[in-house]
Amino acid sequence: MRTSTIAGSWYPGDTRELLALVEDLLLQADIPGLQGRPCGLIAPHAGIQFSGKAAACAYRVLQGRDIRRVILIAPSHYHGFQGLAVSGVDRYETPLGRMQVDRAGTEALARHALFQGPRSAELQEHSLEMHLPFIQTVAPESELLPLVAGHLTPKQCAQAAREILQLVDSRTIVAASSDFTHYGRRFGYVPFHENIRENLRALDTGAIDHILSKDCAAFLDYVAETGATICGATPIALLLNMLPATARGALVSYYTSGDILGDYTDTVSYASIVFMDKKTA
Repeated sequence: MRTSTIAGSWYPGDTRELLALVEDLLLQADIPGLQGRPCGLIAPHAGIQFSGKAAACAYRVLQGRDIRRVILIAPSHYHGFQGLAVSGVDRYETPLGRMQVDRAGTEALARHALFQGPRSAELQEHSLEMHLPFIQTVAPESELLPLVAGHLTPKQCAQAAREILQLVDSRTIVAASSDFTHYGRRFGYVPFHENIRENLRALDTGAIDHILSKDCAAFLDYVAETGATICGATPIALLLNMLPATARGALVSYYTSGDILGDYTDTVSYASIVFMDKKTA
């Protein structure tokens, strides 16, 4: 079992406090009326006091839905490797309880060459764990299939997406874990010095527009050309390769940590995007 490494710091370690916070964030989530069945989402993974509002806007869409599996794809912050890493545990634990890992799906993926990353990659990964309290609240009957993404070429992204897609059915949601632009000297990314808030929004909007258009190649080209420090670019690319032709995306939340703190010296952007398959409700 993978136990929490960040409960009590990145989010409350007390069960009642955490549940009350997550439920309140979901209750306050202001999302547009969306038609169809949710088939994919992008949500951030910073400390809950920063990105929790954005994450709640994405996961609110799943409330009341019959979701039985969440394929959660996260970037690797602690290991450098090629391909993707599958889970080596049977359960994940947070203060809200335990989530069963989809072992059958995990082992099916593990048979393929692109899914041979180190299974230890999940053990410290906050970009997986920060999603769990929301998943446990809105989809308590679901199993988790966690994947940690290392380096993948665009061609490998498409290949890996085809393998993952074989596990996707009408009761499966694919979630890509990603914060957007990390700006400031702390992150080694200072492409502009004036009108930071406005320039950040324009920079992030360029990436978001390609995502909403489901244009994976244009999104990856944009990230490469601008150097935009979007930590989950590979999980996003994998998701874009899996979306059905009838899926339509909606931006349900966008803001920055600078908006919260009133200081843009070092700031991280948070965007939540939900994809709905209009072919099915």
